[in-house]
Amino acid sequence: MSFSLRARVLALVFAINVLVFGLGGYLTLQVQLQSHARLQNDLTENLLATIRRTIQPTGLNVPRILEWPSWDYFEDALLVDDRLERAASGELDAKGIELNVRGRRTRDVRFDHGRALEAARRAIETMAPVEDVEGGRVVPIPGGARGGAWGAIWFRSIDLVDEGLLIRTVAQWFALSTMVLTLVTFFAMRRLVLDPIASLGEGARRVRAGELDFRLPEVRRKDEMADLVRSFNEMTSTVQGFNRRLEEEVRRATEQARQAEAAAMTQRRLAAMGELAAGIAHEINNPLGGLQNAVETLGRDGIEPAKRKRYLELLSTGLTRIGETVNRLRRFTPRHADFEPVDLASVVQDSLDLVRHRAERLGVTLVAPSGASSPVRGLRNEIGQAVLNLLANSLDALEEASRHGRIEVTLRRTLEGERPGVWLSVRDDGPGVAPQELARVQDLYYTTKEVGKGSGLGLPLVHSTLQKHGGSVHILSEQGRFFEVVLWFPLETAPDPREDRAR
Repeated sequence: MSFSLRARVLALVFAINVLVFGLGGYLTLQVQLQSHARLQNDLTENLLATIRRTIQPTGLNVPRILEWPSWDYFEDALLVDDRLERAASGELDAKGIELNVRGRRTRDVRFDHGRALEAARRAIETMAPVEDVEGGRVVPIPGGARGGAWGAIWFRSIDLVDEGLLIRTVAQWFALSTMVLTLVTFFAMRRLVLDPIASLGEGARRVRAGELDFRLPEVRRKDEMADLVRSFNEMTSTVQGFNRRLEEEVRRATEQARQAEAAAMTQRRLAAMGELAAGIAHEINNPLGGLQNAVETLGRDGIEPAKRKRYLELLSTGLTRIGETVNRLRRFTPRHADFEPVDLASVVQDSLDLVRHRAERLGVTLVAPSGASSPVRGLRNEIGQAVLNLLANSLDALEEASRHGRIEVTLRRTLEGERPGVWLSVRDDGPGVAPQELARVQDLYYTTKEVGKGSGLGLPLVHSTLQKHGGSVHILSEQGRFFEVVLWFPLETAPDPREDRAR
């Protein structure tokens, strides 16, 4: 259970006041009690001195004793000499002097005379006072034969200090002063310390929550807390200024990074288009030679009708092939379009056709996916560029390793169990990457190729394309054995490309 600072300060102030006033009250009570004890001892010594001065060889000067002015401090007194004898009944009896200084009539009827005499006899024999006898005490009177006691006096003095009343008075004063001083001290500390600290705490929480324009009310006092409040306001003003400048710097840096990333992506797309152009040139150049030969043959005179027909068919076939190549190029050309059903098998086939000439030149075997079509919703040109990037990366890796390897593209569709969707995998048996590099291959500008041969943009572009299509990219590799990129497309995802462009 936690307590607020105010509750803890109030408890601390109360405890300190209880301790201080409790100690003060205790010391005051002890001083009063000690003063009362000293007064009682002084009265007793004065009484004994007076009695000793009135003792005469023939007896006791009773009038002089009765004239002693301090008898007003005593309620009752019984003075006897040492001639105490025990009667046949066993009770003591004063055979000599027995003086009731205050008179028997004022004495309580419950007074035990015999007990008082017994105490007087014990005091005379031991030469020591006997306490708590019938509400008073018995004191021996020196001056007897052989240095013994002449007699003894029992007395009960008036309470000069009412201990009960004194304790109650001190307790009431202690409680009242403790409460008053506690409240005064607490409210003074609350105004001077606790309220400013609470304001500072609230201000710190609000600034931490992002309210950098928050300011504490100015304190007109000239003390440390006022300086602290002013320092807090100055600090938040400085932090707010720094934050504004930082936001502006971050905004400019983010814009520059966005522009640089866009330029880099454009560069990568241009590189992919270069790969496209190489494939297109190869696809067009192959039939162009036959077309030129057919045109030259058809231009000769006297060609036979059957031969003319065959060459015309060759022209038609070549032009059809070139038309298909141009259409394939158009499908890879960036353009604004809405999401539509895209057959991944057709996209993969187009991509394979565009890199086939390079694969044949490197001695790399291309394995196309088999099975039914696998439609998803998306932008055909962007998906095609992503697949073309993966194929180009695999060819780069195999070329750099000088391997006549194999690139296999697979497609599969899952409806239950696994994540429902379409899985497109591009796997090569190239050198792969080290485990410590596997987590970084999708980082922007990160590449395992030699300087000048890689931009580090291929896989980030693929990742960006899959994010746009609501999919994901998974990379598997074992160094020296294979490298595989798996693209997952959801079955039914059709984000609005206009929102993507707006972002």
